[in-house]
Amino acid sequence: MIQLSNAFSDAVVATVCIVVFFKFFAYVPFHNRLLWGVFLVTVSLAAGAGVFRYLGFQQLTDTHRSLSTLAGSAGLASVVVAIWGLVMRQTISRPTVIATLSFGLILFIFLLYPAFQVFSSVVQAFTMLVVMLIAVFGLMQKYQKAIWIVIGVMILGIATKVATQHLPFSPIDVYHYALAAMVFCFGKAV
Repeated sequence: MIQLSNAFSDAVVATVCIVVFFKFFAYVPFHNRLLWGVFLVTVSLAAGAGVFRYLGFQQLTDTHRSLSTLAGSAGLASVVVAIWGLVMRQTISRPTVIATLSFGLILFIFLLYPAFQVFSSVVQAFTMLVVMLIAVFGLMQKYQKAIWIVIGVMILGIATKVATQHLPFSPIDVYHYALAAMVFCFGKAV
């Protein structure tokens, strides 16, 4: 079944991820940029697979689900450390990058098992909380651009609440547009 609005909103997410990476993260230190890249590329890949899935290529459903799980594990682990480096104005070390990616990939493997898939939403909620706490800590440390991180997380949080309401438009589209807005806000925090 073709769902054009969902395909379009996923295309917006993928495009925003790519544009934000090249526009905002071009001058960030290498290891920091690598972590931002992992986050943005995994989200973009999941969104790209979603475009084709929603255009009627149902054989990509499992690929889309797996890439979404990758973005929700390795991508989220990467963004937490990347935001910490941004807010604290620190260059992330190579061992930290390796540890972060290793943790994210181990989490990804666990979340692929059907028994652990229920924890995907817990991981996402916990990550939103940690990112919000880091951003508030950054504001306390006088990093004023951390307000963009707070705004981005709040937009995504509101979108998850909207998804539970009965609205005339698709909650999937609301989530996709909120995700794109959050990514843009993260870019503005640089």
